[in-house]
Amino acid sequence: MSEVTRSLLQRWGASLRRGADFDSWGQLVEAIDEYQILARHLQKEAQAQHNNSEFTEEQKKTIGKIATCLELRSAALQSTQSQEEFKLEDLKKLEPILKNILTYNKEFPFDVQPVPLRRILAPGEEENLEFEDEEEEGGAGAGSPDSFPARVPGAAIFFEFKHYKPKKRFTSTKCFAFMEMDEIAAGPIVIELYKKPTDFKRKKLQLLTKKPLYLHLHQTLHKE
Repeated sequence: MSEVTRSLLQRWGASLRRGADFDSWGQLVEAIDEYQILARHLQKEAQAQHNNSEFTEEQKKTIGKIATCLELRSAALQSTQSQEEFKLEDLKKLEPILKNILTYNKEFPFDVQPVPLRRILAPGEEENLEFEDEEEEGGAGAGSPDSFPARVPGAAIFFEFKHYKPKKRFTSTKCFAFMEMDEIAAGPIVIELYKKPTDFKRKKLQLLTKKPLYLHLHQTLHKE
């Protein structure tokens, strides 16, 4: 095993453990980000040309299946269903497989198939991906309508503010806001911003700042 491959496997393993830790701590936004970044790394390696990879075709197929499992866990964390289809306990079974990918010769424990590399949304991210490390958050960063996706997990509409980190070429969640169903009405509305991770249960809310910083929206309702 070359030093490059050894280092690569170590970084993959560290990323998987970091994501699982976030997952077990209930930091779902961070877990989803970590899983999706690692999945893209693995998908990219699984689809690399033979002369650009130190892995065999069978090993790359296994790597692709691990990426699929990461996508499944990420999707489970974002699901509003009470029963998770791909559990954290299942995901933890992947760590020894990834660690020993060069010698792994058993049947893969899950009935999944590799999926194509997802389109990378952050500028330059596809060509030069970086793993997300623990760091102090700086400013809120530049935002745009595209970086403010909305989710509807049950009885509220959530808005997540995404910002791009140029040094790491990574898009991260900075804060979130939500709107109760009884607040849906035509016209302007001002709602508070809260610290990440996004708390879909709305039980441990922390304001993003003590300053008077809010999300200003104007609602337009359309009848079918």
